[in-house]
Amino acid sequence: MHHFLVTIIELLLVATGVGVVARRWRIPYSTALVLAGAGLGYAKLMPAIRLDADIILSVFLPILVFGAAIDTDATHLRANVRPVALLSTLGMLVITALTGTFLHYLLDMDWALAMLLGSMLSITDTVSVLAIFRGLKVPKRLAILVEGESLLNDGTALVLYQVVLAVVLTGHLHLQSAMGTFFLVSLGGIVIGAALGYVVSQAISQTHDHLVEILLTSALALGAYTLAEWLKASGVMATVIAGLVVGNYGWRRSLSPSSQIALGSFWEYAGFGVNSAVFLLLGLSVDLPNIGNYIMPIFLCLLALHGGRLITIYGGHFLLRSWMRVPLPASWQHVLVWGNMKGSLTLALALALPVTVPQRSLLISLVFGVVLVSLVTQGLSLGPLMRWLRISEAPGAKNLFEEAQVRLIAARAAQEELRHLQQAGILSISSYERLRARYQVVVAGAERRLRVLGGQHPEYWDLAMAETRQRLILVEKGAVLSARRELLISGETAQQYIEELDVRSMAFHARDQVMVQPWQQPPPELKPEIKPETAG
Repeated sequence: MHHFLVTIIELLLVATGVGVVARRWRIPYSTALVLAGAGLGYAKLMPAIRLDADIILSVFLPILVFGAAIDTDATHLRANVRPVALLSTLGMLVITALTGTFLHYLLDMDWALAMLLGSMLSITDTVSVLAIFRGLKVPKRLAILVEGESLLNDGTALVLYQVVLAVVLTGHLHLQSAMGTFFLVSLGGIVIGAALGYVVSQAISQTHDHLVEILLTSALALGAYTLAEWLKASGVMATVIAGLVVGNYGWRRSLSPSSQIALGSFWEYAGFGVNSAVFLLLGLSVDLPNIGNYIMPIFLCLLALHGGRLITIYGGHFLLRSWMRVPLPASWQHVLVWGNMKGSLTLALALALPVTVPQRSLLISLVFGVVLVSLVTQGLSLGPLMRWLRISEAPGAKNLFEEAQVRLIAARAAQEELRHLQQAGILSISSYERLRARYQVVVAGAERRLRVLGGQHPEYWDLAMAETRQRLILVEKGAVLSARRELLISGETAQQYIEELDVRSMAFHARDQVMVQPWQQPPPELKPEIKPETAG
């Protein structure tokens, strides 16, 4: 027990350190975790930890998909239902078929095994992709497409994996029976998830206690998956639908703003914690020398899955563009092709393969290698690709804006220190006024620079105002909580005012979501006539 606790503490410390480094160096967090884990495992600085497929599928996966589903706005999903449905259902089947076909010919692999490997490699892990999106401010519709595809893609992929696995184990393919099984398992998961989601939504509307609501949604996430799997339906589909129902019916219609914030914070933390554990354990579990023995097969697997994805995205959009309400820009299609990074679900399915599957060890090694290479190469290159395609905001204006801000912050801090020195008698009034005047030149120049940039890019002012409003609300909330601790006000009065602050916070957030729109074009050239001044 002591050894287990020490290992947990070590993992937490490593994840924290990696998070700090990744943020400073602007590396995707999941990629940094995998690299750190692989390095620590290879150097034997941490004990070898085996990923357990049952824990990933039965515990981690429901938490991840439920947390993503509960935060998904169904109205946005409905507005993009056609491309999302195409990518996650028919697109998933086509990608698997094409990838399996390429694997069959490239690796000279049996058809059934090639399709099984293709079903595992066709799953897209959006955690890393969406983390990159958040750092680059991509158009909201593109983020919805990626997240919506992943939500439904996971359920489709698991059902398809089970169907293909049955063919591998039995050696017989009954197409009509397989299609019927696929349909019934998916439909069963949808019905179970909708029913449980509705029941829990009704329950949380009557509780008015955010702690109980967190417990209920936690039980729902794990219970929907377990019940659906026990009834031979799709556990992932049940969990996704349950999360969508609670998030759009129970959460937004029945919960108070304070409960919504508490519930949202809990599921955000749960998803972050689970992802941190999964990607770090993935790195620690990778056998680098063994993967090195399969460099060429892994490269061919990557070639096959990207080829299948490329044909499906570009070809499907070309054939069905008239069916879509709003066709996708070509640059978005490039991102959808290159953003198909692999993650925990792909690994879990490989580890869950029965021992009777032919060439099981080879399949697991190939999957581990593909996931590792995908997270590193695509994780590090997706951001630069999006900037090159001008999908994300250009960094030039942001850097100039931050440069003016840092000059203003530093000069104001220096002036404040001068005031303290003068009041303490360390600095004479004449010296204080002379030094303060020098820094005032920097302050005036920085403020002028900010006004120019704000006029050219009003989005920055909107974002700054949004952050300022949220910070002021946190200050108010802290003052109220402090007054309650000191018994200056009653707990009931404090709670009423905190709920009022939460209402304001959510109203500001909703308005800011509409006001602050990310750029889709590079900013115009900035006026060069104003140059930042320096003190002294």
